[in-house]
Amino acid sequence: MQFLVNAAQMKSYDRNTIENIGISSLVLMERAAVATVEEIRGRFPKISRRENGKERKISVLVVAGCGNNGGDSLAIGRILMEYGYEVSFVLIGNQEKCSRETAAQIQILGHMGVSIKSDLPAQIEEGVDRRRKNWDIVIDGLFGIGLSREITGIFAQAVEYMNQSGAYIVSVDISSGIHTDTGVVMGTAVRADLTVTYGYEKLGQIFYPGAEYTGELVCKKIGISYREGLEKPAAFIYDRGDLTRLPVRKTDGNKGSFGKVFVIAGSQEMYGACQFAALGAYRTGAGLVRILTARSNRELLFSAVPEAIVDTYETEFPGEAIEAGLAWADCVVIGPGMGKGPLACQMMKYVWEQCRAPLIVDADGLNILAAWPESVSVKAGREIYFTPHMGEFSRLTKKSIKCCKEERIPTVKEYALTVGAIVVSKDARTVIGDSEGEIYINTSGDNGMATGGSGDVLAGILAGLVAQGMKGMEAACMAVYVHGLAGNAASGKKSAYSVMAGDLLEMLPEIFML
Repeated sequence: MQFLVNAAQMKSYDRNTIENIGISSLVLMERAAVATVEEIRGRFPKISRRENGKERKISVLVVAGCGNNGGDSLAIGRILMEYGYEVSFVLIGNQEKCSRETAAQIQILGHMGVSIKSDLPAQIEEGVDRRRKNWDIVIDGLFGIGLSREITGIFAQAVEYMNQSGAYIVSVDISSGIHTDTGVVMGTAVRADLTVTYGYEKLGQIFYPGAEYTGELVCKKIGISYREGLEKPAAFIYDRGDLTRLPVRKTDGNKGSFGKVFVIAGSQEMYGACQFAALGAYRTGAGLVRILTARSNRELLFSAVPEAIVDTYETEFPGEAIEAGLAWADCVVIGPGMGKGPLACQMMKYVWEQCRAPLIVDADGLNILAAWPESVSVKAGREIYFTPHMGEFSRLTKKSIKCCKEERIPTVKEYALTVGAIVVSKDARTVIGDSEGEIYINTSGDNGMATGGSGDVLAGILAGLVAQGMKGMEAACMAVYVHGLAGNAASGKKSAYSVMAGDLLEMLPEIFML
């Protein structure tokens, strides 16, 4: 597990380190510079390269702003120069307005006889190939995490210069122009190849489009950290080490030991949603799966999921079948491919009122809830999971998709608190929140998963974990993380163009064998 922070949190941790712990800002700056140089030298271990039959030094351009981010970059350039790289420095902005720490770095370079230019070098000219490498490495130290307005004027020109240099771009702490909290591009932004960030990864480096501008992200510990009494980090993420959280399978267990999942899904001729949800649960370890679906799906499901118990209905409300399923199940899934007609609404209302087992509401189930005139709230003691994509989440919250995307964390927090459920807001970066204010951001998966049936598989994976005893946020986070890992594996074998929902199911055994 790793933590993510917003700008305010990072600034407070930094301030606490300096004022209360006693590590000076210049010491932290030097640590940041040394850590970044380590990463650069790991990728450019030689200080020279052979070009046109001649040996030349690796050339580095440092583009610094007046804030502490600029001071970090100046220190990085100085250390690279000491190792033998050919380094040039340019400061963009009014030097008289430099921070105290950046002014100190300027003074150090001055004592070393190093001049700092105030204009970008005339290395890119009209009429020449703008991707020609005039620099091997460009250090982006223009803006840090405090950027709150759009980049314009000479600063925008500097960003454009770096992006068109053709060099390997290293951004210091955060790519200049990316909003630290949201990942939004503030007018323009540097497209880094590598970003070395300090202390904690930032929200804007994980959310899109910021993630695309960040390049490879490396987090270095330099002495700044969260301490008791400070605001907790904004969110957390999982890594492969967290797979140890998966439920432990009893050596003497049987099919009843590993949970029973009741899936209410699939209207007429919509058997695929039932199939994917059921198989997702089975592939994740559930012992038994029971499906309630339209009669037209019966024969197809017998063939696709012969392991499942299948109950059906036609036009009458299947009250007895639902009642029996609810009494039997350790976890219930309702919604995938169910439709939004009168019968579907009747089933949703009954399940919502009568279900006492953990309940996962997905797809059409969410659309039905969104259309209810009364507010949706979860009674105390119930374990409810909502798994909306952006369109469904917009309908639930009565907010625009744009708002739901740009205000991911506040919107998820607000809605989870309002309804009392665990909210899995699906997107390129899925955000999960609960009524306690906890936020998880998923970093596994890729665009190959943007295919029909993928969400049904996720609902099944979540149900399988919940049925085996995982609870709350842990179950939701693990389900989304495993689902994404399966997507990564499928894209690796078949390419992102060719991934289908069934491929995610095929990859699950590989994930669980790691």
